[in-house]
Order: sequence, then structure tokens, then C-alpha cells
Amino acid sequence: MITKSFEEISVGDIAVTDPRVVTEGYVRSFADLTWDRHPLHLDPDYAQQTRFGRQIAHGALMLSTLLGLVELDPRYLQCFYGLDHVRFHRPTYLGDSVHAVSEVLSVRPRSDGETAIVTSKGSLVNQDGDLVFSGEFSFLVGETHSLDLEVGAR
Repeated sequence: MITKSFEEISVGDIAVTDPRVVTEGYVRSFADLTWDRHPLHLDPDYAQQTRFGRQIAHGALMLSTLLGLVELDPRYLQCFYGLDHVRFHRPTYLGDSVHAVSEVLSVRPRSDGETAIVTSKGSLVNQDGDLVFSGEFSFLVGETHSLDLEVGAR
């Protein structure tokens, strides 16, 4: 999503990621981290009695998964700026595979001349091609060579 300086990013740029499988362990780890232990996510017997018929992943986990899947190069990304128009279109079931698709909607240079607000539509799509999550993500992005840091593993 953010892989270069704002001067090199264009409206309409599209990126597609590799998929990630949403496993029970992944959902349980998120529940432990956030303390969101709703039985819809963790208890198969409870989940079977709901409108979904089986366990689903947390919506916040899907938002975080999208941000984890897309490339956010720290040489250019300075910070997360905002999130708008969040929608959870369909549940993500344990065992589903999701990938992210992002499209740049705007690049708004700031008055400092060294940064811009880059807004992208981010979507998660499951293995059947169904849209499960979408939102508009805004980032503060720097110019070419704004940081000359060693970048380690993400």
C-alpha cells in the first residue's frame, strides 16, 4: 500500500497481497491479546446456535489483518492518520483465506512540502471472491529519502 515516497504514488495505484488463512489459533491469540473473548469467536457450540452457524473471526482482527498483509514501508510511512467508511460486509469464518486489495484514492501534499496524506481504499476478499471488509485508510507519507534508516524485518 505504501511502498514509495508520496511523490511516486498515484491515484489509482492498486496492490494485491498474498492470502492468509484465518485459523483457530490466530483468532484465539487475538482474543487473548485484546480480552475480547466473545463466545461467537471461541465457542463452537455457542456459535452454532447463532445466525452465523459457526465461529467467526473478530471484525477488529480482520481490520488488523488487512494492515498486516499490505506493505507499509517504514522508509516512507510516518504514521497511521485515519480510518473512515469501515464496513464489515460478510463474516470471516475460521478456515477462510483472505487477501487484501488496496487502491490509492488521493494524495494530498501538506504545506510542509515534505509529507502528504495518502488515502487508500483497503478491502479484504475471501477465497470465494467475496468482499468481507473494507475501509478508507489514510497515512502520513514522507518524501524520497525522508529517512535514511536501516529497515529490519517487519
